[in-house]
Amino acid sequence: MKSTTGRKWFFPLTTSLATILALSLSPPPLQADAILDFNLTSPTTGTISYAGGANPLVGSNISVDSVVGLGTSANDGVTRNLFNAILTFTTGNLSGFVANKSWDFSGGGSITLVGGVDLNGDGDATDPGDIPTGTALLTGSFDSATVMASSNGFRVAVAAFTDTKNDALLAFYNLPLGQQSSNLGNFNISLFAAASPPHSFRSRTVLSGDVTNTCIGDCTGGGPGGSVPEPASLTLVGWGFITMAGIARRKRKK
Repeated sequence: MKSTTGRKWFFPLTTSLATILALSLSPPPLQADAILDFNLTSPTTGTISYAGGANPLVGSNISVDSVVGLGTSANDGVTRNLFNAILTFTTGNLSGFVANKSWDFSGGGSITLVGGVDLNGDGDATDPGDIPTGTALLTGSFDSATVMASSNGFRVAVAAFTDTKNDALLAFYNLPLGQQSSNLGNFNISLFAAASPPHSFRSRTVLSGDVTNTCIGDCTGGGPGGSVPEPASLTLVGWGFITMAGIARRKRKK
């Protein structure tokens, strides 16, 4: 009568190994798109204006206060202060309007955010690891923009653009560097201004708002944060489990 002790031990082991192998070779779970959110605190400096006719929407010397990463693989939810950070932009020309409701502007133009970032959180942007003032943090061009009118001169400027961002800032939140950092952006800034569409206007006060950038696709690998295991590493893990199974088979035969 043959002993079944080895067989009883072998099958549960190989089943467990197969399960572990399958899990180790499975693709990582999908994550939500990572976002960098640059915040404006009310009231802020600067102006937003439209000169009338076939002219663009223009933003000048708008102060931006901080940045936070949302859903990033490193420093998720960590806010860092900006120093002397100024947002300027020019959209494409007026493309249409809805009387008393909105001004619409075409793509093109440019958007730039220049300033310093206190990456180590010590209250200034002068340390070697910080991003010094005068650095271009964000540059891009517009896809579209709209200013929506409300009562009592309250306006909301919204826009979509494509941009690239500073590599040191991307690395802090572990986002793709260089040309891979070109992603979708938008802003939402409130202001007070006289006149209604289609007439020209210039803001009396720029209120709060934010400028956001969304990383699409693979949003890891830029900096010191977590990373996805390489396929070669997973293959080595798989072969390790297979070797263990072979050893177990030889023990069973003995």
